[in-house]
Amino acid sequence: MKGKQGLVCSANHGFDLSKDGYLHLLPNAKPTKYDKRLFEARRLIHASGYFSPLLEALVSGIAKSRPWPLSGTSPLSMLDAGCGEGSQLAFLRDKLSGPWGQEVLAVGADLAKAGIMTAAKGSSQIIWCVADLARSPFQDRTFDIIFNILSPSNYGEFQRLLMPNGLLVKVVPGPQYLQEFRQLLHGNGAPRRQAAFEETAALFAKHFPKMNPERVRYEKELPQRHLQAMLEMTPLSWHAPEEDKQLLLARQSLKLTFDFYILWAEK
Repeated sequence: MKGKQGLVCSANHGFDLSKDGYLHLLPNAKPTKYDKRLFEARRLIHASGYFSPLLEALVSGIAKSRPWPLSGTSPLSMLDAGCGEGSQLAFLRDKLSGPWGQEVLAVGADLAKAGIMTAAKGSSQIIWCVADLARSPFQDRTFDIIFNILSPSNYGEFQRLLMPNGLLVKVVPGPQYLQEFRQLLHGNGAPRRQAAFEETAALFAKHFPKMNPERVRYEKELPQRHLQAMLEMTPLSWHAPEEDKQLLLARQSLKLTFDFYILWAEK
């Protein structure tokens, strides 16, 4: 620790908190397609409750997997690897600390500086870091729980970072996730999505054999304003024809399918 304004690593390199309250731990960071506009759209979608059933399922699963509140004096430590603009981690932290008075140390890390900047402005009770999971800046056996929600994984790092009996929680899209968008913009891709999930699950189980999958599926009606935000936040729109995007945005509303698999595993 470097006072209250930054950190010092084992090689004695100093990292100061930015004026917005986050740490930049990634040298030579490069721009990504995930920009400020995308993260603002994602924050609106989360604030409107479209991902709440998924996040409630995560809270419920964690409460069932652990004696609650945790015994001992150490806080529950958790990492959101690929946290984006931070809404999911902020929700989880509040839910896991609130009812039981459990002390929670939450860390959010993402490659995209625009996402971390947005996250830091939204919650000062979480440590936000611009960081690369492939070169993780955290010590071995640091976290009780690692969340990896709709984001790439590095299972070797997850093994290193988790405490003994730590919990890895990965969320991947189910075959029907935003299927209405897929059909309107790219045609029906459900068979490909199912194959992608099976491949991801097999890789997960190779590294964490105690995997337990759980499916969460529901539908939500989105008004036009939220359709636009959903379109801005999803990579599904990146290569879609402009005329198809405009036809979608001309709708007054659209019912969308939210379909996820939660992959649970203890170290």
